Amino acid sequence: MVRYASLFVLIASLAATADAQAQRVLIPNSSNRFLMEFDSADGSVLNATSVDLGAVTSGAVITPIEVMVAANGELWISDQIADEVHRLASDGSTFLGASSGAFDNIRGLAPFGTGALVTNTGTTGGAPGPAVIETDMNATAGASHTSGLVINPFDAEPFVFNGISGFLVSEATNDDIIFVDAADPSVQQIFHDSDGVSGVNFPEQIHVTASGRVLVAGFGAPSGVYEYDPSTGNEINYFDTESAGVSGLRGVYELEDGNFLISNNGGVHVYDVTSNTTTTVQTGVSARFITGFGGFSSVGKPYCAVAPNASGAMGELTGFGSLVAASNDVVLTAAQIPANTFGFFITSQAQGFVMNPGGSAGNLCLAGSIGRYVGPGQVQNSGPGQSFSLALDLAQTPQPLGFVSISAGETWNFQAWFRDISSSGAATSNFTNGLEVSFQ
Repeated sequence: MVRYASLFVLIASLAATADAQAQRVLIPNSSNRFLMEFDSADGSVLNATSVDLGAVTSGAVITPIEVMVAANGELWISDQIADEVHRLASDGSTFLGASSGAFDNIRGLAPFGTGALVTNTGTTGGAPGPAVIETDMNATAGASHTSGLVINPFDAEPFVFNGISGFLVSEATNDDIIFVDAADPSVQQIFHDSDGVSGVNFPEQIHVTASGRVLVAGFGAPSGVYEYDPSTGNEINYFDTESAGVSGLRGVYELEDGNFLISNNGGVHVYDVTSNTTTTVQTGVSARFITGFGGFSSVGKPYCAVAPNASGAMGELTGFGSLVAASNDVVLTAAQIPANTFGFFITSQAQGFVMNPGGSAGNLCLAGSIGRYVGPGQVQNSGPGQSFSLALDLAQTPQPLGFVSISAGETWNFQAWFRDISSSGAATSNFTNGLEVSFQ
C-alpha cells in the first residue's frame, strides 16, 4: 500500500499533467453503458458511443460512474450497482477483468500509486461501509480509510493542501469537502464546511484543474459549480448553472477555453462562465463524472507528400480510436490548416497521387472510388483552432454509389480537403497527408 507523501506528490503531478495534455474527455453514460468522448478544448461531441461497455464486458458493467487512466495505461471504471472496478485495455476494446475485493455502492475513483482510491458507502459482501478504499493494479480491494468525517463519500481527488500530500473527498451527507493525509489517512480535516443551504448541497465530483483550481459539482439546490481557495478551502466563486437551466450536477471539468463541461441526468452541457448560459451538447443520457483523457491509441499510418497552406504549415491528418472495425471507434482530425476555413474528409480503398488536381494547391493521395463525407454536420469549419474532427460511422462509409460498411481485414485510406488561399491571394484548395488504416 502507498504511504509515502513524495510518491503521492508525483501521482498528483502526473494527474494534473494528464489533464493539461488532455485532447478529449471521457464521460460514462450509465443509462446505456457507453463511454462518451468530448473535445477538451470546447466540449463538442467527438463520439457519443465511443466504447460500448455492455458489449465489451459481456454485461459485467451495469452502472458506470467514473473512468480513470491507471498508471499502467489501462482504463478503470467504477460501477455503483455491480459493486466492481472494471479494467479495460487502453483503447477500450478488451475487458481485462474486474475487482475481486469487497465493494458496495461505489461512486468516484482516483489514481493512487499503481492503483486507485475508490469511494464506498455500503456494507454488503463484507464491504467496510462509508470509506475510501485503496485498490492495487489488479483492482483488488485493500486498505480502507474511515473516520467520523467520512459518512457518505462521493468522490476522491489527489490534492496537496498547504504542502501536505493527500486527497479531497466530497462528503454528501454533511455537504463538506474533506482533506485526507496520504501518509497517514487517519488524519482528516474539513477542507470546506458547508451548511448545505447557502453553500454546496450534496457535492459530487471534485475536479482539481491543471492550474490548481478546486471545482466541485453541487447536485442539490443551489445546484452549480463551486470553487474553493486551494490554500484555505474558502468558497471564492459560485457558478449558478441552475439559473442557466442545468441543475442536479454530477460532474464538472474545466475546458481549455475556460468554460466548464458539466453533466447531469439529462445530458452533457457546456457552461459559459462569462455569460452564465449553458449549451446542451448531448441530451437524453444519464451522464456521470468527467475525466481528462489523452486520447485512445492513434490509428493509421500517414503517407503522401503534403504541400504548405496559407497557415504557413502543412495540413496534418491523424486518427485516434480502435483498429477493431466492430468497435466503430475512429476519430479523424485535420490540423495545421488555415483558420476559419471549410473542409471535409474523403476516403478510398486505393492510394494514388495527383499533383494539383483541378487547380488545387495540394496533392490528392487517393485513387479509385473516392467517397466524400459531406452529409449533415460533416462539412466543418476549422475555426480559430485551425482544425476540425469527425467521428466516423464505419457502417456508413461514403462511396460514389452509396454507403458501405468497413469490415475486419480491409484497408482504407483517408484525406482531408479544405479551402485555402494562394500566395497571390487567390482562392484555392489544399489537402492534408493521406492516412492508411488497416482494420482488424
